[in-house]
Amino acid sequence: MRLGLTLCLLFAATIASAESWRTYPDSGCIGGSTCGGRHTRLKISLEPRPVVGIRFFARDNIGERASGRLRVKVGDTIVKDDIDIRREGGVITIDVDAVRGNTLTIEPSADDEVQVERIEVLYGSAPRSEPRLRRPETRSGRAGWRQYPDEGRCIGGRECRQNGSRITIVLDDLPVRGIRFHARDDIGTRADGRLKVRIDETVIESYIDIERRGKTHELDVDDVYGSKLVIETANDDEVDVSDIEVLYGRDERGGHSRGSWKRGGGVFDEQGGCIGGDECGGTRAQIRIRLKDRPVQSVTFYAHDDVGTRAAGQLRVRIDDEIIEDYLDIRREGKSHTINGKKLTGRYLIIEPAADDEVVVEDIRVRYEQ
Repeated sequence: MRLGLTLCLLFAATIASAESWRTYPDSGCIGGSTCGGRHTRLKISLEPRPVVGIRFFARDNIGERASGRLRVKVGDTIVKDDIDIRREGGVITIDVDAVRGNTLTIEPSADDEVQVERIEVLYGSAPRSEPRLRRPETRSGRAGWRQYPDEGRCIGGRECRQNGSRITIVLDDLPVRGIRFHARDDIGTRADGRLKVRIDETVIESYIDIERRGKTHELDVDDVYGSKLVIETANDDEVDVSDIEVLYGRDERGGHSRGSWKRGGGVFDEQGGCIGGDECGGTRAQIRIRLKDRPVQSVTFYAHDDVGTRAAGQLRVRIDDEIIEDYLDIRREGKSHTINGKKLTGRYLIIEPAADDEVVVEDIRVRYEQ
């Protein structure tokens, strides 16, 4: 029992440190004549992991002056200098380019008092040499949609200023093929919310108009690698963001092995599976994906025939009963395929064997006409 509890606690601690903001209790007033002068600072010991984000609340309502400014360092590296602190206070969020260091230092860069509290650090992924426990339900480190249910919140504007103006999520070391989230702008009196989405410094969408009643936004991404996803306000208005998901693709750089496949055949979702042949359900097996009520521009997926002794796998792709690709040869070593959707609208995308041999299909993505 004690061993089981210890493993559970280790599992929870690993997940918290690897995938979410870690909160530090350190706080205090630094700088100025009231709080010890320019040589005072807050210093926090960091984990031996790369830092990709820092955020804290700071205010300058101490003393008569309001000219407080801060400098932030990771180890000896200055990650943000000369930050202007408002009298009423606000959340400061800093993007960091995977900098390592033993300590986080927050210190005055001007001779005025500043109160600092609610310090949080976002750590990047562990290096491959370090063991890392994963939650199997998130499919972390594998292709497919991954949910980030705890990362959503209201950001920006007067009403949500305490949460900062951005959401930062550590990404797996896989190419990103899609991003989706729900966003609404029914907070406060204005309805002018806009969002910007980027992966590191690569902008995916720069000015997304957010409806007051809210809707789900789905963004196509062209296999972008990065350390963090950032969703941030593009103007000074509140936006509530929730249900964030990232679609990861296969790592084509040769650093990952193939994902696992399912024996027995049957009907699968967009995560794919093994279909056809003696080992994967025969010619009746199929992958069936429910489509949106929009014309299909293209269908992309990865497929290989490295199952069983034969290498004669072929696929048929159709939308309902309309075939859009037939007798598609699948290589044993595998490759990505893009099929023209012919602007068809239907209920289901169906991928099925066109020959009696096993084929593994993964990383399926449907693109719709705009």
